[in-house]
Parts: sequence; structure tokens; C-alpha cells
Amino acid sequence: MAVKLTLVLSGRTLKRFEFDEFERLRIGRSEDCEVLIENLGISRYHAEIQAKDGFHVLRDLQSNNGTFVNGNKVEVHNLNHGDVVTIGKYSLEYSTSRDEPRRGESETDLPVAVDGALTVQVDPTSLARMASGTKATRVRGYFSLKEGPKRSISLDKPLFLFGADPEADLRLTGWFCPRVVAVLIRDDTGFRIVDVTEKGTAISVNGKPRRDVRLSDNDEVRVRDRHMTFNRGAPGAADQ
Repeated sequence: MAVKLTLVLSGRTLKRFEFDEFERLRIGRSEDCEVLIENLGISRYHAEIQAKDGFHVLRDLQSNNGTFVNGNKVEVHNLNHGDVVTIGKYSLEYSTSRDEPRRGESETDLPVAVDGALTVQVDPTSLARMASGTKATRVRGYFSLKEGPKRSISLDKPLFLFGADPEADLRLTGWFCPRVVAVLIRDDTGFRIVDVTEKGTAISVNGKPRRDVRLSDNDEVRVRDRHMTFNRGAPGAADQ
């Protein structure tokens, strides 16, 4: 899985780093770092990216000035295509070929049309086929709903559906709301949410429109008019 990191300072691209396969990329001002940033505001070994189970994990290495992703300070963060990592005055724009599937291909064999719209027929037969092809996993997660009384929804099924359909796991309302708006897929590496609407504008994660994205802990998710926070693990008593 190829990775591209674009180093930016004050809106100006300074350098592009590209890596095909790796176990670890160190970011810092030490000369042996794979991603070298020569600035005293950067720690010698500031952060690293590790390849783990098919995705990439960013870790702060107890740096002096901290590591930020999309404006939020992080210690550990599962990277998603389009994330912006900020270190000192510099930004690293992260992109990966895994999130840019070739025509007709996707991570779980969901067909994708030329314009990015999913061509899968979202009917009970197709959904049952998708569920049967999803691996059993012990990965746990839940949504904390932002509106109304505080409550959480456990994500303990292979597929979790959002939409106006009476059988949807999270019912959505509003004019012309599709029967199925989005599908949350749970597999052995985590959770992936996919917008299955024709226009692909029903989902945003951390304020950015997303068609197909893997979720990280504490991501802010919007599906049409419903807002929620994604959390890894099982809900505690305070979340019930």
C-alpha cells in the first residue's frame, strides 16, 4: 500500500515523500529519520507511522511540542486518507493508494462506479451477501448520539444501516430521505462507513465530506441530520 506525505509550510509545498512498503516511518529532525524536517521546533524523533494490520498508526514520540491531526492533539491516531498531521509550523498531508480504489474495486468488494457512486443494489439480498462476506471479529465500538437524551448505540453487527427503512439500525427522517443512506461495516481491522447515496454527500467525518472512510476513536460523524461520536470499545455505564 503506497503512502504519500506532502510537507507544507504556510500553504507552500516543500517536499513530497513516497513509500511503497514499510513497517515504520520516523518523523523528526534527526538525519536518520525517513521523513526529515530540519527545524529546531521539531524534536529529533518527533513522531512515527507504523504499518499495522492493513492500516497506518501515527504515534507521538513524547515530542516537545506535540503532534496534531486535523487540529486535534493526539498521542495515537489511526490515519485516514486526507488527514493533515501538524508538527510545529509544518503540515504533512497524508494520502494512501488504499483509499483510491481502481475502477470497480473497493476494500470489501463493494462495486464503485466511475464517478465514485456505489453501484451495489442496497436490498435485503445484497446486504445479506455483504454480511456473509464480512469476517467475524472481536473489534468493539459504539456511537454516542449528540442530540436528545444522552445514549449510546453498540456496533456489534457486521453491518449497521442508516436510513429511512423501518429495519434500519439508526432511523433517519426528512424529505426524500433514502431507504438506506449509509452502511457501517465492521471487520477485523475496525469500522468503515460508506455513503451509498447517489450524490455521496450524506456523510461527514470531523467536518469533512467523506464517501468511504475508516473511523478512528473520537471521530465526529454526521449522517444527514444525525450527529454522533464514534468510540472504540464498549460503552460504559455513563454512556448507557
